[in-house]
This record gives sequence, C-alpha cells and structure tokens, in this order.
Amino acid sequence: MNDYLIGLITDRSDCLNKIYDEAVKNHIPIVREDMASLLKVIVHMMKPGRILEAGTAIGYSSILMAEASSSDCIIDTVEIDPDLVVVARENIKRANLEERIHVIAGDMQDVFACLDIKYDMIFLDGAKSRYIDVYDDILRLLKVGGVLLCDNISYHGKIYDEPKFVDRKHRTIVANLRSFLERLTSDDRFVTSILETGDGIAISTRIK
Repeated sequence: MNDYLIGLITDRSDCLNKIYDEAVKNHIPIVREDMASLLKVIVHMMKPGRILEAGTAIGYSSILMAEASSSDCIIDTVEIDPDLVVVARENIKRANLEERIHVIAGDMQDVFACLDIKYDMIFLDGAKSRYIDVYDDILRLLKVGGVLLCDNISYHGKIYDEPKFVDRKHRTIVANLRSFLERLTSDDRFVTSILETGDGIAISTRIK
C-alpha cells in the first residue's frame, strides 16, 4: 500500500505512537500500518471477549487490539524472548492495560498445548515456521464462529517461489508455511481468505 493511503488509515493513540517509535529505533518488528488498520477493524467488528496472540514483541499489537475492543476483552499474548517480555509488560503497564493483557513467557507450541480456554479470536504473528506446529491446538482453542488471523504468510514474497529457488536458509520456513496454508485452506472447518495486506495475511472463520 502506498504512503498516501497508509497516511489516511494511520490513527495511533499517544501510547502506541511511543511504542511505534521505540520499535523503529530499536529495529523491533511490529505489525505494518496497513495490517494494524485491518486488525483494528476486525476487532471492532467482532467484539471478541477473549483473544490469543502469538508474538507479543514489545506489546504494540496487543495494546492496539485492547484499545479497539470492549473494556471486558481479555488478551493472552505469548512471547519467547525474555527481554521482549520485560519491555512488553512495561509498555502494557504504562498503558494501564495490565488487567486485560496477560503476557505469557514461553515457546508458542508449549504454551498453546497447556492452554485450556476457548478464544473468540487467535492472532498468529510469531515464528512463521511454527504455525503448522500449533494447528491442532488452534482447533482445540478457537470457538466455532471464531476468527483466526495469520500474519506474514507471504514471508517477504518467498512463499510464491518454487522451492528450488528459495534460499537454503529459508527453505524450511517456506515449506512449513506452505504446509500450514494448504492444510488451513483445505480444512472444511474453516472458511479462509488470503490477502496481500502487509506481508500477507490469512483470515479464517471457524464454521464447525
């Protein structure tokens, strides 16, 4: 999306502006502006009571979703990097959202396997090669009627390349992402659409 359109849809709170600047300064990846806007719209439309996020980073998308949701929405967000966990918790406390956003330190697959809560929405923005590893847990944790959002599924455009043309260091990630997308789009328990917003996003509704 071009800068003009991004400028039209970018509307951050003061808190998010500070976190955004911090992320840019320290080269910490957060959701792109067009993806952030879409995420905000989906949360507003869905009005979820409980959200599960994988890939907290410094809390930008968690806070964005909390701001877009109702005051009783709870967000459980998982982050494996202990340094980022500390920063995320500080940012969430600064936003006065520590009662609503719970940062869980640990590996996405390990944490998902231990959870026993039904979610209205799951947002995957963690390690792309691991999406396939949590597929069964997603089915267990996501309510019928719930929404699954998977960010960065084009993986900088590499997902479109023939496997033999993908750099060796990226082949496993691309292969796992393809396996995940093929399983998701062929699963009759979901209705899925894939958009080229940001670095690609899969949006799925669980129908049964």
